[in-house]
Amino acid sequence: MTADKTISKDSIKDLYSESKHRIRLILAMLGRYEPEKINPLPDEKSFATISNLINSIMSAAQFESENQYRNAIVDISNWMNCAFNVEYLTKNESLYPNPLYAVRKGGEILHSFLHRDLRRKQFSSEEDEIYRNYLSLIASLPDPRNKKLAQDDVDGMIDDLLKTS
Repeated sequence: MTADKTISKDSIKDLYSESKHRIRLILAMLGRYEPEKINPLPDEKSFATISNLINSIMSAAQFESENQYRNAIVDISNWMNCAFNVEYLTKNESLYPNPLYAVRKGGEILHSFLHRDLRRKQFSSEEDEIYRNYLSLIASLPDPRNKKLAQDDVDGMIDDLLKTS
């Protein structure tokens, strides 16, 4: 199955249903976390399982057409995927909120967004507030995603390369 093939609403519904089960597993494996405490990392096997489950959720959303929910699901799962690595979590464990708390909170929001009627393409005002609050929450943490270089930096690197060649 590729992203450029048309996929039926029933198929997307099935993919999202599987994703909801994966989210439930993630939430159960993570347990409860506090935003202001250093939370223990899951054991190595659980860590690998959770990471794989997050990846599968992110890939399921690629088959839905562009809309607020799909974009939010991709954005949240991408952040969770990038943040859910030992180096990032241990380096930032003393920050507020604790990154594991932010990962778990993202899972809760994903679960909610995956439960919607697929005919809905735009957030309700409550969902919009929930999503914005989550974006604010993760904005207070270092961004674990790869950053794009500023155009000035790219131009400078190209100039340097041209001068040396």
